[in-house]
Amino acid sequence: MRFRKKAREHSLMVLYRWDIRGDSFEKIFGEIVEEKNIKNREVLDYMSKLIGTVREKLPQIDAVISEHLEDWNFDRLGYIERNILRLGTAELIFMKPPDPGRAFNDYVDIVKKYADKKAMKFVNGVLSQIYKKKKPTSSFRR
Repeated sequence: MRFRKKAREHSLMVLYRWDIRGDSFEKIFGEIVEEKNIKNREVLDYMSKLIGTVREKLPQIDAVISEHLEDWNFDRLGYIERNILRLGTAELIFMKPPDPGRAFNDYVDIVKKYADKKAMKFVNGVLSQIYKKKKPTSSFRR
């Protein structure tokens, strides 16, 4: 289901702008939908679920990420890394996607697209640790 990867990538754009500008999620969501001309209902619905989960669980998500950062401070994370980790944590821990392995790989692919190899390895490592320690009871196979 490739609509989820598109939704994940567009959701990163929403969170990235929100983190930098501080405008409302709704305003930025509308901007991204208009700029990217997103018309696919599945993409829009999944974006809404992702952003809604991050918004609703943000303090918990940030706490989970913080506890898995070794020798690193949450506030020092780059905007891309911080928001990919937020999305990945929200989806893998709180939303229980139908294919967690695919979701995980999508987040790694997305961070590769918007950041460097070092950031990709960092996000991969942190997200792996979060999932291993906090995963829901369903099995996860890679």
